[in-house]
Amino acid sequence: MISLTINGQTLQVSENSTVLQAAEKAGIVIPTLCNHKDLTPYGGCRLCVVEVQGARLPSTSCTTPVSPGMVVQTETPTITRYRRAVLELLLSDFYDAGYTRTNGTTGIARDTQFSYWVNYYGIDMEKAMAKKPVHPIDSDPNPFVWVDKNKCILCTRCVRACAEIQGRFVWSQAYRGYKTHIVAGANSTMLQSRCESCGACVAYCPTGALDNKMSVSLGRPDRLVTTTCSYCSVGCQLALNIKDDVSGGRVLRVTSDPKAPVNGMHLCLKGRYGYDYIHSPNRLTQPRVRKYLLDGSSRPKHHGPWVDVDWDTALNTAASGLLSVKKRYGPDKLGFLASGICLNEENYLLNKLARQVIGTNNIDCSSHLFHASTVDGLSAAYNIAAQSNSLDDIANCAQSMLIIGSNVTEQHPVFGARIRQAVLRRGLKLVVAHPDFINISEYAALRLVYRPQTEMALTFGLMHIILKKSWEDRDFIANRTKGFDEFKQGVDDYPPDRVAKITGVPEASLYQAAEILAKNHPMAVIWSVDLAHRNEGSQNVTSLTNLQLLLGNVGIPGGGVNPLRSQNNSQGACDMGCLPYAYPGYQPVDSDEIRFKFESAWGTDLSNIVGINAFDMVGTARENGIEALFILGEDLIGCATGNPEVRRRLDACDLVILQGSLFSETSNFADILLPGVSFAEKSGTFTNTERRIQMVNQAIEPIGTSRPDWQILADLARRILASHERIIGNGLHIGWEYRDTSQIMAEAASLTPIYAGVSHERLGTVDRLQWPVENSSHPGTPIMHVDRFGQGLGNFLPCAPDTD
Repeated sequence: MISLTINGQTLQVSENSTVLQAAEKAGIVIPTLCNHKDLTPYGGCRLCVVEVQGARLPSTSCTTPVSPGMVVQTETPTITRYRRAVLELLLSDFYDAGYTRTNGTTGIARDTQFSYWVNYYGIDMEKAMAKKPVHPIDSDPNPFVWVDKNKCILCTRCVRACAEIQGRFVWSQAYRGYKTHIVAGANSTMLQSRCESCGACVAYCPTGALDNKMSVSLGRPDRLVTTTCSYCSVGCQLALNIKDDVSGGRVLRVTSDPKAPVNGMHLCLKGRYGYDYIHSPNRLTQPRVRKYLLDGSSRPKHHGPWVDVDWDTALNTAASGLLSVKKRYGPDKLGFLASGICLNEENYLLNKLARQVIGTNNIDCSSHLFHASTVDGLSAAYNIAAQSNSLDDIANCAQSMLIIGSNVTEQHPVFGARIRQAVLRRGLKLVVAHPDFINISEYAALRLVYRPQTEMALTFGLMHIILKKSWEDRDFIANRTKGFDEFKQGVDDYPPDRVAKITGVPEASLYQAAEILAKNHPMAVIWSVDLAHRNEGSQNVTSLTNLQLLLGNVGIPGGGVNPLRSQNNSQGACDMGCLPYAYPGYQPVDSDEIRFKFESAWGTDLSNIVGINAFDMVGTARENGIEALFILGEDLIGCATGNPEVRRRLDACDLVILQGSLFSETSNFADILLPGVSFAEKSGTFTNTERRIQMVNQAIEPIGTSRPDWQILADLARRILASHERIIGNGLHIGWEYRDTSQIMAEAASLTPIYAGVSHERLGTVDRLQWPVENSSHPGTPIMHVDRFGQGLGNFLPCAPDTD
C-alpha cells in the first residue's frame, strides 16, 4: 500500500493501482470513454486526463500508475478546457442520424456514455457534430448487431471486448490518420470474420455505434428487472428491459448486468438476443382440451379437434383423466416428465404430485430421454451426482484441462469463452477430445480425434500411461481412496498400442496427452451431453472419476469432475427429486428411513419401488408401458427426432397432458394443453451446473390466460385430492395452498439436507450460494470433497470398455 493525495484527499491504495482506480476507490468521478474496468487500459480518448504535480503535461489517469507522495488534481480550469476540446474534436467526426427513439420520438441519442459527458461539459451535440455521415448506416448484415461507424470515436472498447471477453478477435483498427476506422476482419462482414453474435461489443460501446438491431429504435425501458437466463446451465444473469406501454408490460431488449456473479457484462447470442419467443405468436395462452374428452366419446384418429376452454374445465378434465387411468391400471402406469427449463419450485411440486398425490415414483427429467444423464457414475465414486468445482475456480486455477464429449463454446458459450481466455492469458494447457472438429479445438495444446463411442478406451489408455510412467498421486490414492488395486488390474489390459487400434488415436498422441494432464497440476475434467450416450454414458463418467482420483485432482481449486448440464435447470430438476430412484436431495426412495420422513411430511404412504426412467417411459416400444403421461415444459418429439418410438409411445398412451408455454410438435400428440409461462413471467429459482442457486424474478404479467407452472400444478393436485381417491393424513406439508414460490422452497429446504440453508430471502442478499448449504448461516460449498468424500473415501470403480 502507498499513500497519495487526490483533490486534497489522502488515500492509501495498492501499489499496482492506477490513478483512475485510486480515485474510484475514494468516490471521485473522473470522466472516461475508452476505459472500462473489464478491459485492458488504453488511454486513447484522453478524456480522463488529470494534473499530476511535477508533470509537464496532463496525464491519462487510466494508464498512469500511482506512486508514493503523488499529488493529483482531477478537475481544474485547465483540465476542464482540455476535456471540452477533446469532446469537440471527437464530435467533429461524429454523426447521429437520429434513428433511435427517446421517450417515444426519434432523435439524437441522449442516453449513451458519450452523450452524457458531452452534455456534462455544456456542449451542444447537434451543433458540434459533423453535418453528414461518412459511412453507411446499418452497414453490416449481422442479424443482431447494428453497426453505424458514423458514431464511432475509436475508443477500441469493441476491439478489446471481442478479444479479451469473447476471444474472437473480430474487430480491429484499419487505415491511418483521418481515415482510421474500425473494421471487422479484413474489412469484411462480421459473420465472415467469425463473429459469434454475442453482443459483447454492443455492451461495451459507449456511443451507440454498435447497438442491438432487434431493438435499436424501440426507445428506453420503463424499468429493468434482473433475472437468470433460461438457456444453458452456466447460469448467467441479465437485465430484462421492460416497457409498460401495454397491459402487463413487454420485453424491449436484454442488456448486461455488470453485477452478475457468474458472467458480469458477458452474455452469449442466446441470452442476449433469444428473448423474442416470450411474445411469440406461437405462445399457448388458452387451455385446450380435445373435443372427444368433452363429449365423452372414444378418441378418434389423430386425437380429433381442439376446443379452447376455461381453466376449471381443463383442470377438471386433467384430474379426472389421471384418476381414470390410475383406477384402471394402477398408479405405476402413470409417468411424469419434469423439465430442465422450469423452476426448482415447479419441479419439486411435480415430484410431490407424482409421489404424494398419485403414488408412483415414475418421474424423471425429460432430457434423460435424449441422452443418458451426464452425472451417472458420479454417485458411486464420490457419493454425490454433481459438478465438484465452480466455473470461476476452473477458469482461474486449472493448469491443464481435458475437455471430452463437450462442444463447450456452443453448448455453454460464456464458460467456453472463459476457457479461451484462460488459454490466451494464463497459458492453460488444453487437451480436447472429440470425434469432430469443434471450435475450442483451435485453442488446444493437443487435439485427440477418436472414433465415436470409444471414450472409455481412450481414458483407459491415458490412465495406463500415467501408471506406467509413475505420474499418479500416490499420497492421495493411499490416504483418500479405496479399490485402487482392483481398478489397476483393469487398466493394465489397455496398453497404448491396443487403445490406439480401438480409438484411432495415435500412440504418440496418447503419451503426449497423458504427460500434459499429469504434469500440469491441477487438472480439470470437463464433459457434457456428447459423452452421455445411452450405451456407455455412466461408464464413461466412471472412467473420468477414476482418472481424477488417480491424479489427485479432487477437492482442490482448479481440479475436479465437472459435468456441464444440458439445460438451464437440469441440475435443479434432479435436485428437486425428479428422478425415479430419489426424493429431493438424492435421498433414495428404497430407504425406509428416508421414505418414512417424506411419508410423515406428506401425510400418506409412499412407494418403495424405484420408478421407470424417461427412456423406458417414452423411448422404447416395450409392451405394458405407461398409459398416461404428464409432460412439463418440454417438446419431446422436437428434441428426440432420431427416436421414432417417442411418437408411437405418445400415440399409444390413453392420456397425454402437456404443460408448457409454446405450441410444439409434441402438442399434436397431447389430449390436454395447459398453458404455462416463460421465465420472464414468474419468480423462483434455478440451479446452474456448478450447483449455484439463483433467483428468477418476474418481469411481466402472464400473457393471455396462461399461468405460472407452479400455480397450475398446485391447482391440479388439489382437484385430484378432492376426489378422496388417496388417503392423506396428518403431516407438516400435506397441503397445496402456496402463496408464492418462496413457500415452496421453504418446504423443499426443510426436507432436503443439501438445500437446508436455502431461502428466497437469503438468495436476495448473497451472490454465491452453492449446495450443500447445511443451514441458514452456512456459506455454501464452492468446492466439494475438500477433506473427505460423502462416504469417507473416494471409490475407484471397476469398469471396462466395450471393444466389440
